[in-house]
Amino acid sequence: MDQFCAREEIVAGKVGRGGRPAFAPTEEQRRNVEIMSGLGIPQEDICLMVRDKNGQPISIPTLEKHFRKELDQGAIKINARVGNFMIANILGMPVPEGVTPITNENARAAFAQLFARARMGWKETAVNEHANADGKPFVFQVSKTDTKL
Repeated sequence: MDQFCAREEIVAGKVGRGGRPAFAPTEEQRRNVEIMSGLGIPQEDICLMVRDKNGQPISIPTLEKHFRKELDQGAIKINARVGNFMIANILGMPVPEGVTPITNENARAAFAQLFARARMGWKETAVNEHANADGKPFVFQVSKTDTKL
């Protein structure tokens, strides 16, 4: 019996535990999962990009177990950062640290229009009006010579 326990300890590092070593995520993997989650990349695809120590992709249960916080907060954090960047540039306020402000007025106006459409429900509408010079409606008459055109 003692020989069996000693063999298990050598193989797995712990008595009574064999198989693969537990996955331990790195800080870089945490940042990457948070960004990928925030961008809306499916979990199946995120798993393909996150590798264990042996270079194998992790499983969805492993992803959900070790990256729960990053999966839950990824979209919130990215929306907050992009929103902060946009509003700072629209209003001419200081931008977040490490980001270059946009100084082009046309680009700032485009950001403002995008914000108004996406968040305030504004729409761009095109109106096509047809009227005669006197404002009366058009009268269309068909003649026999029209079929020759």
